[in-house]
Amino acid sequence: MSAIEDRLAALEQEVQSLRDQAAIQQLILGYGPLVDTATTPDRARKVAELWTQHGTYDVGGMRLFAGREELSELCGEPHFQQAAQGICHVMGAPVVTVTGDEAVALNYSCVFCHDGDGDFFAWRVSANRWDIVRHEGRWKVARRVNRPMNGNPDALSLLRQIDVIAG
Repeated sequence: MSAIEDRLAALEQEVQSLRDQAAIQQLILGYGPLVDTATTPDRARKVAELWTQHGTYDVGGMRLFAGREELSELCGEPHFQQAAQGICHVMGAPVVTVTGDEAVALNYSCVFCHDGDGDFFAWRVSANRWDIVRHEGRWKVARRVNRPMNGNPDALSLLRQIDVIAG
């Protein structure tokens, strides 16, 4: 290859990497508005479709959701009531590392709830690890681990993975 062809190939690779990172950030940042508008079973399925068919969501202190059917239950009747009262999932910008068709991202999330008097309070502040895979040309969540930032050593351990991810 010529120097120009080498530079063009490197540039194409860099652009693809940036596209992948942007798509993964959109996936994670879009989770908040999507889950906050999951007020019907159809909307709950849209949230579940962010995951692979057999993807998992390990919500520390709550339960492990495995597969899209269970992930749809995440946004079931109790969530419908929360959404009607006012709930807001704010996703912090993730630190993302892409390796081929796999990616790992770390971020914070905060769930705010409406108190009924016009104010909001932080109900849950968490650390998250997202294991994401390219599936049929689209990025999907294979596994999400969420741990509350309440002094739990599991949350700190999860966040210490930044040493490897941000390398």
